[in-house]
Amino acid sequence: MQRIEELSEMFRRMPVALYRTTAGGKILAANTALANILGYDSVEAMMTGLATVDSIYVDSSHRNHWIDEISEAGVVTDFDVELRRPDGTTVWVQDTARAIRDANGQIAYFEGALIDVTEKVGAQRARDEFLATVSHELRNPITVMLGMGEELANNYDAFSDEDRRDMAKLIARQADDASWLIEDLLVAYRADVGRVAVSPQDFEIAKEAERVLEVVDQLIELELRGEESRVHADPRRTRQIVRNLVSNAIRYGGEQVFIRIEPTGDRVELRVCDSGQAIPQQELERIFRPFETGTGERHPKSVGLGLSVARKLARLMEGDLTYRHVDGFSCFVLSLPSV
Repeated sequence: MQRIEELSEMFRRMPVALYRTTAGGKILAANTALANILGYDSVEAMMTGLATVDSIYVDSSHRNHWIDEISEAGVVTDFDVELRRPDGTTVWVQDTARAIRDANGQIAYFEGALIDVTEKVGAQRARDEFLATVSHELRNPITVMLGMGEELANNYDAFSDEDRRDMAKLIARQADDASWLIEDLLVAYRADVGRVAVSPQDFEIAKEAERVLEVVDQLIELELRGEESRVHADPRRTRQIVRNLVSNAIRYGGEQVFIRIEPTGDRVELRVCDSGQAIPQQELERIFRPFETGTGERHPKSVGLGLSVARKLARLMEGDLTYRHVDGFSCFVLSLPSV
């Protein structure tokens, strides 16, 4: 008797969610870990609030598939399924179970274990979405380049010099878009961001901003306040930052976008501002994390690297990237050491 009690107590204390259910889904036995994973404070609360496990499957067809598989094979291993908790939230679990049969070969009950794999499933989904988005953003410029290139190769004489020049510019612009996306990916995935290549020198940041705007379709005003805009940083990386900020403003900001450059003490600030809504305080850190995107719907497909990469590069050059809401405008402020 004492041995049975010890086993029963061990079953309740096990950190792995264990269960025994009837073929109809009624819970016969369970431990605290199972109650917790399903969103209950105790086994007693779960037994009271949960008539059958069938009701907690987000997709009832998964329950049917689970029944079919375990009935035929006698076991189910690593079966990922989404379950709904009483508060409306969901959890992904990995179910491993076996069917226990009686003397007549009929299923008496099922017993098994659940492992919370919500983070794993979320990471898998995020990876799949990321790969799909990268593929989408790279496919667009590559398709344009291939199309324009083939058209020029096959019908070169049919175009005027001006047409050929315009097509060449379009190809160059699309190639530029693809190359900067690849640069962002390389920076984002460096485990040691300090080893990202940065070559500081003295230059006019206004001129680098102008180079970025040359390949932007939207009209964006560039205002230089003060006589100097010379900074000590990497001009190529600075263009990468400005390009990301401008792209972000066009994707998620308001219709009016402008750049303002202004010396402030031993720094030069470059602000990329738009007339969109202010970003809530609680969202500020999130938007600087990799693979986080804006909430706008004008361009919903985005890798979500721009702000994260821009801040990393700014800090590598002894600068910073911050956000301010000024006079009704959302502004991302790049600050770099002045010369």
